[in-house]
Amino acid sequence: MNWQEYYRARTIPADEAAAMVKAGMRVDFPFASGTVMQRALAARGKNLDGVVDLRMSSPLIDAGWLGGDVATRFRVEFELFIGNVGRPAHDRQQATYLPNLFSTSFKAHDERPAEDKPIDFTFVSVTKPNAKGFVSFGPHQWNKRMYARRARHAVAEVDATMTRTYGDVYMHVSEFEYFVDGTPPPPDLAVIEAALATLDAEKRAGIRAIIAEVGVERIWPLVQYLQRVALSDLRVLLGITPPPAEFKAVAGHLSELIDDGVTIQIGVGDPSSQMPRMGAFDGKHDLGLHTEMCAPGIARLVDAGVINGRRKTIHRGKAVAVAWSGSDPDDLKIIDDNPAFELYDPEYTLKLATVSANYRQTSINNALAIDLTGQINSESVIGARMMNGTGGQPETHIGAFLCPGGRAITLLQSTAVGGAISRIVPQLEAGALVTMPRYFADTVVTEYGIARLLGKNHRERAAELIAIAHPDHRAELREAANRLFG
Repeated sequence: MNWQEYYRARTIPADEAAAMVKAGMRVDFPFASGTVMQRALAARGKNLDGVVDLRMSSPLIDAGWLGGDVATRFRVEFELFIGNVGRPAHDRQQATYLPNLFSTSFKAHDERPAEDKPIDFTFVSVTKPNAKGFVSFGPHQWNKRMYARRARHAVAEVDATMTRTYGDVYMHVSEFEYFVDGTPPPPDLAVIEAALATLDAEKRAGIRAIIAEVGVERIWPLVQYLQRVALSDLRVLLGITPPPAEFKAVAGHLSELIDDGVTIQIGVGDPSSQMPRMGAFDGKHDLGLHTEMCAPGIARLVDAGVINGRRKTIHRGKAVAVAWSGSDPDDLKIIDDNPAFELYDPEYTLKLATVSANYRQTSINNALAIDLTGQINSESVIGARMMNGTGGQPETHIGAFLCPGGRAITLLQSTAVGGAISRIVPQLEAGALVTMPRYFADTVVTEYGIARLLGKNHRERAAELIAIAHPDHRAELREAANRLFG
């Protein structure tokens, strides 16, 4: 049987694939999974006699298991990212969180199988097979191939519209057990109007204004969760919210730290995702890119030759990532079928040995809060309430910290809640999560300047951080520092 015959024989309806899942099994939907199998499996939940263990990362839809009528049939855990859609379920303690790293996430599975539950099914979205029978995972590869190669049953959701990318991205159709059609329908104004009809007048008017600004094609992939996402979040997701004025100042300070030739990583979220558009890399030369994901404008810097990888020690001349998620539509047009951009599995890309092998790796990540000793919290607010997971921040930060000539940069606005709360705090709140321990703290940037913490004691760190705190909060921070450190 050739690969074409195998592919045709193994292509089945989504509900038939979902029917193979039984109670007691573990099912994984990695990052950027398609929605067809999610909906099919949720529908299957009504007929389950028991519970399925379900692992997800930053879901874009709630197929029913996060609060719908089949929620009791699925025991949900999030890994790496929780996301806006998953956060309410986590807040209600209906779902839990798995603390792990991209690069070591399969250590228990691979090395201690007796201590880990097997992966019974994984469902991943892929491109159509090429002429040789290989599929890839589009611009959002993430950990999909890692799961597909370890699951007892790997099912591919085939999206004929998915763009192709370069790098170590392929799997042969023979490595999958089944295939389902996951090609989304073309934009349909009637479907959009039906979705808008379910919204209140204010939100409906707001979304119509957004459609007028960005076009139907950009809204269409988001129609399925318009009801759940706030207008402000939708504008951020589409990259059309003007960034706060403070971000321009952050970009100016960050620019001082980016030397010509360094290899950069840039994290998702703010302020980092706004740095390319705020000019932080303007006028730089021969930058390299080795990153977990992307930020709007990065691909345009590659296209312009600002990022050319000329001085990189590994993957010289290539822009390397785990996924091109975070790119805006203009970036994705540049990346499409462009061999200058390469994707690799995160167990390689984010391995500390890989990150630290780059030429002067410079990480750029965000924080929600940092205390005067340098403990960095990028995950929780109001104590222990998780806003998100770690993603690849620990690996990219520590890898840059360990890299010869590298630098680990943390960005944050100086305040939150309209200036009422300082993000630089004497001590993290009880229950707050420490994403980066203080002994890995390096360089911190706010709109008020740069704090250089490496090699400094607690008193010196406090002084550095107070100097870049909002002026309205510096006096109370100094008083706290005197109490804590003398």
